[in-house]
Amino acid sequence: MKKIITLILPISILMVACGSPSTDTQTQVETVPETEITATEENTVMVALASPEEEILMGDAELILEVKDNTSGETVPVENIEVSSTMPMEGEDPMISKVEIEPTETPGQFKVKTNFSMVGTWNLAATVKDAKYQGENEIVVEVK
Repeated sequence: MKKIITLILPISILMVACGSPSTDTQTQVETVPETEITATEENTVMVALASPEEEILMGDAELILEVKDNTSGETVPVENIEVSSTMPMEGEDPMISKVEIEPTETPGQFKVKTNFSMVGTWNLAATVKDAKYQGENEIVVEVK
């Protein structure tokens, strides 16, 4: 039974991924409000790891992430970001760690609390959720 599932699952995923787009997707694109801000060089930002600058150890961790303007490198005062913490696992689903986010006293900086339960490479996927600025990126950290 396991062999059948391991054969059928990848084929199913490929069929879904290679299928033609549905008309629902096209309808969603057509109904985007005109007032929505599109990404330009003036309002595109990135999220960077501000601290710790030293090694990140396994276990509970507190990080400071900073939202920066792509062109000037200056900190941008956004109000909200989303962050997820995952560790890729060969042949398995990635390990996921709970993330708590809160703004610091410095505009554009956020305190991120998570738990790196294993030594190795972890990915922090950060997305800026702001009406004026847009951006997302992945920060790779090596946990010792």
